[in-house]
Amino acid sequence: MIELSDVHVYYDKEVIKGVNMKVDGEKVLLLGPNGSGKSTLLSAIAGIIPYKGSIRIDGMEVRNVKNYNAVATNLPQAFSIGLPIDDVIEIYDELKGLKINVKVELEKLGIKTNKKIYQLSAGQGVIVRTLIALATDPKVILIDKPFENVDVAKRKIVVNWLKEYGKEGIIVTHEVDIAKQFSDYKAFIILEGKVFGPITVSDLLSSSVVMGEDPSALLTLEINGRKVLLVRGDKGYKMNAIGNLERLYNLVEE
Repeated sequence: MIELSDVHVYYDKEVIKGVNMKVDGEKVLLLGPNGSGKSTLLSAIAGIIPYKGSIRIDGMEVRNVKNYNAVATNLPQAFSIGLPIDDVIEIYDELKGLKINVKVELEKLGIKTNKKIYQLSAGQGVIVRTLIALATDPKVILIDKPFENVDVAKRKIVVNWLKEYGKEGIIVTHEVDIAKQFSDYKAFIILEGKVFGPITVSDLLSSSVVMGEDPSALLTLEINGRKVLLVRGDKGYKMNAIGNLERLYNLVEE
């Protein structure tokens, strides 16, 4: 279980603002526009950056735990050792045990494992980090933007990996379109450092975006101090046609 209680993260200003959320025995999506705090929140959950409040994984406070092997992430900070991919694979296999032949899978995708991750294209780097994280078949996955800069054909492969490996966890993206591949999942939405939800992905994709008040709304969001509602029916803007969540800000301004 991943449980967040009143979590705040500060840089020069407050970036994550009093987040409460729980993920219990399932994988969920965390959707949000660029700059909304998605990666920052995931980094806090992974114990990479300091936070205020409480983040517990399997009942243990993250800031007090080091090297909990049940958790795996593809965040770049976990892969900053500057070694060739072959060596990184070997290290992960020794530390955690890999359930996938990572070298073979990467070579099928045309990725040479004698290179260092930073020598790859952005999309290839994402694929390598995501596959190595998932290859340990961890209990908890914290996967940041696994489809960014990845071409359409390879995205289908990544979707299959995410569905097959890891018992529970969080998958971050800003693309509503990719959520269609996870219609039986739940989703949280992060906007301006605040988290809203959960909502089922199927309800999210079938909802419409309207402004104002509606007690029957599936989910009430807040953007720039204004309430944005996800409601059933065809009034407003269809969520499944938005493409990515940056579009929500444009809708508020219209």
